[in-house]
Amino acid sequence: MPIIIPTSFISLVIVITAARWLSLPLPPPAKMGRNRITPTAQMISEIHQKDQYVGLLKPWVASSTVPIDENKEYFCVATWGTMHLLNMPKFARLTSKIGSELHNKETHGQHLVGETRQVCNWGLSDFRAETFTVWHEREYMAKFYKSGAHRNAMTSMKDDVDFRVRRVWVKGGELPRMGDSASTREFVSRIKSGGFPEAVKKV
Repeated sequence: MPIIIPTSFISLVIVITAARWLSLPLPPPAKMGRNRITPTAQMISEIHQKDQYVGLLKPWVASSTVPIDENKEYFCVATWGTMHLLNMPKFARLTSKIGSELHNKETHGQHLVGETRQVCNWGLSDFRAETFTVWHEREYMAKFYKSGAHRNAMTSMKDDVDFRVRRVWVKGGELPRMGDSASTREFVSRIKSGGFPEAVKKV
């Protein structure tokens, strides 16, 4: 007689695997339900705007050795993506390559002030991954987003992940402390709640 494995158990295995690949704490178990409606682009945007969840954050990682000016405004990008849970292994594999490139001192590491990230599972069709990066200059961020690993990941996942982005300005004195969970949570919460001035997207 075959062993029937509940869908929720399969989901948990995928979540654990993905969290380990991303070097993140494990997200809380989500409530699985039936008769879920496939969200439209507008619905996803509304979910993104209302999402104030701050929980399983990786403590702030400072990358650049360039001194931080407490009064200077740095460019911050907060990416938010939702996907079906079954796409998470592919996402984790691709983003692990992005992480290596992001912190490489010979490529983008010296241009990156610091970063944090989190994942959370709200259901089979709503696994969320978020990144929060701060850059010395806006053009450095643009250069990284057009780079090999990041560009390849976005191309490969364009039909699998619905992405949304926030762009804000943050002063050096408002950045989290290296490795400090409390200040990292406060920083991310402020981004999500609109506590920093918006950086209008360049045309």
